[in-house]
Amino acid sequence: MATIGLIIKPSLEAGGSLAKTLETWCHDHGHTLLFEEQTAALLGGKESLASRLELVENADPIVVLGGDGTLIGVARHARNYSPLFLGVNFGTLGFLTELTPDELIPTLEKVLRGEVAGVSRSLLQATGYNKEKEKFFESQAVNDVVIQKGTRSRLLELDVFINSRDLMRIRGDGIIFSTPTGSTAYSLAAGGSIAYPSLDVTLLTPICPHSLTYRPLILPGSAHAVVELPSYDGEVFVTIDGQASFQLGTYDTVQIQQALNKIRFVRSPNEDYFSILRNKLNWGIPNQGD
Repeated sequence: MATIGLIIKPSLEAGGSLAKTLETWCHDHGHTLLFEEQTAALLGGKESLASRLELVENADPIVVLGGDGTLIGVARHARNYSPLFLGVNFGTLGFLTELTPDELIPTLEKVLRGEVAGVSRSLLQATGYNKEKEKFFESQAVNDVVIQKGTRSRLLELDVFINSRDLMRIRGDGIIFSTPTGSTAYSLAAGGSIAYPSLDVTLLTPICPHSLTYRPLILPGSAHAVVELPSYDGEVFVTIDGQASFQLGTYDTVQIQQALNKIRFVRSPNEDYFSILRNKLNWGIPNQGD
């Protein structure tokens, strides 16, 4: 019998009905349903509850009801062997939440019978050190690691090194390091390329660079990047997946590299990556004349 995790986007009212269906199905088939803490509160309080870190350590598979952000928020905590994530969307197809509510139970049955293995996606590992070389944060990222100036701060300069070699001093608003999964997120909005999710690469995308000679780069997955903040009197932050943020000071460094472990997702039987691109980016809509 399996221990199945459940997490619901807090603002998703429609998730309650499907959660009850899942709870009944688990009870009838002898499976344990482990609720994430906020999800347990949303559903009126449940006895079996866990933090997001505890959820990824003790449940496999994990059902996520909501958007890509909800799934990313729990998936980036996965360490070593990742549980299998089943992302269910409610009307807005996601890049990661591909299943429809009607597909959840049939797909879950196939997963537990060993008929669905899922696909693996790479993560980034980001580690921050102060000028005394003391570690002050460490985090994984499903989408991206963003180093960016504060809203009212002046032009930012960052020294970027790849595999211990000096690459550039970039002048602009900041820089994005992205996984292939995150290539369709902030990196794309900043002018970066779209990378097929299974590629072994890391994307480097400048944010509003002061010179047009600063261009996006696609690096091998083995690349080890170090970003150092020279003398600067404004605010600078490193943000992980748009969800966790840490402030940087002068001569702080951030090391970014591909994480050793990967995360696993279930794909919808009725969708493929290119159809999702067409739907999300409106590539299938013809140009309209007057």
